[in-house]
Amino acid sequence: MKIFKNAIVVIVAILALTLLTLRLTGLEPQYLDLTQLRAHGRIARPGLWLKGEVVTTPVTDWSFVDKVEHAGQSLNTVLVETRTPYFIAHSVRTVPFPRNGQLYIRSHQHRMDLQFPNDKSWTSNVARDPRVRIKIGDKLYEATMVLITDRAQAAALLGRNPEVVEKGPDGQEHIVGYDHIYRVFQRNIPEYSGDQPSLSSAGL
Repeated sequence: MKIFKNAIVVIVAILALTLLTLRLTGLEPQYLDLTQLRAHGRIARPGLWLKGEVVTTPVTDWSFVDKVEHAGQSLNTVLVETRTPYFIAHSVRTVPFPRNGQLYIRSHQHRMDLQFPNDKSWTSNVARDPRVRIKIGDKLYEATMVLITDRAQAAALLGRNPEVVEKGPDGQEHIVGYDHIYRVFQRNIPEYSGDQPSLSSAGL
C-alpha cells in the first residue's frame, strides 16, 4: 500500500510539474491544412496556454488579420485560448474573417447529433465563459466572444446560408453542418467599459 501511495504522489508531482512548465512555455494547438484536416476527421490536437506579447492598445480596424504572414502554412489562422472549468486553458486553431473592420470567428459544426455549443470543447467553454485570449501572429489580444444568434445576420456575414446541406441516399436534402459566427470584442481597454459587452452594445 505504501508503494502504491508513493507511486501516486510521484505521478501527481510529475503532472503538476508538466502543467507548470506548459503554463510558462505555452503549448499551441496543432496546425493542419484542409487536406490534413479531412484526413484526420476534422480533428486537430488542441493546445493549452498561449504565449505572446499582450496588446493593450485598442484595435479600431481588424482588417490586418488577413495580412498576417504564416510561415509554412497555407491557411490564415488565429489561436483562441478558452477557459475550462478545471483551470487548465484549452486552445484551438481556427480561421478568422474580418468584415468592415470588425473581427469574426467561425465555428463549423459537423456533428449534428450533438447540440451546439456542446459539439466542441472550445465552444462549450465560450458559452460558459466568453472571455478568451486570441493569438494573431505573435501578439495576444484579450477578448470577449459574442455568438451571433440572428441567422439573417450570420448569412449576410458569410455571404451564404449558414446551413450546409447535402442530398442523401434517399434523394432528400439533409443538414450536415452549420457555421456558427462569433463577433470578437477587445477587453481591458478604455473603449469598452466592461469585460462582457451586452448584445445591444454588440449591435446584435
